[in-house]
Amino acid sequence: MTLTVDELTVRYRKRTAVDAVSWRLDEGFHALLGPNGAGKSSLLRAIATLQPASGTVELDGHTGEGIREQLGYCPQENLGRSRFTVREHLAYMCWLHRIPDPKTPAEVDRIVELVSLTDRADDRISALSGGMRRRVGIGSALVGNPSLVILDEPSAGLDVAQRESLSAVLQRVAADAITVVSTHIVEDVLDHADTLTVMDQSRFVFSGAFDEFAGSRDLEAVRSRYLATVAP
Repeated sequence: MTLTVDELTVRYRKRTAVDAVSWRLDEGFHALLGPNGAGKSSLLRAIATLQPASGTVELDGHTGEGIREQLGYCPQENLGRSRFTVREHLAYMCWLHRIPDPKTPAEVDRIVELVSLTDRADDRISALSGGMRRRVGIGSALVGNPSLVILDEPSAGLDVAQRESLSAVLQRVAADAITVVSTHIVEDVLDHADTLTVMDQSRFVFSGAFDEFAGSRDLEAVRSRYLATVAP
């Protein structure tokens, strides 16, 4: 499975949010690192076919609806204060992914266990904390084992233990899916990312194997190289 992005450009009136970027990703854990306002969310929305853009996006030759059928996407914005329970929401996501009704309960149970919400599965989403709602959103993106998983700032609102748990989950997911995680926090992707792409001012300023970026995965070395790479 290969994601191919070619000369992708996103504009908002006179402002260019994504400036002719190209990307090729295979199965694995791919980190997209950059400061707020760099264009990361606009890029990911365009790849998810939710944002008008010029250029091309293909997933093993599929475009548009063909990508959406294989996509799990968690946007930066948290889930609203839904009246659904966690279980009801995930069952609805199963329906969207055309998972047969007899298989839905098992898939819902798998997801709530994956994101550590088994004991809150029958609570309304509106009663959950921001961090828990974030985990529901992440779980929603993992329903049906999609071939392409896109998570935009997934660690927002999570505590340290939850972030470590998320990292372990994503490492497992990335074994079988193209997994793209955006963040502005180096620590979120330091241990497990296979590749690193740094985005700043609408463009890629680095894209390659993670270990090539700073020569090691030492936190201070990566952080120093990152700060030297992006504009002050």
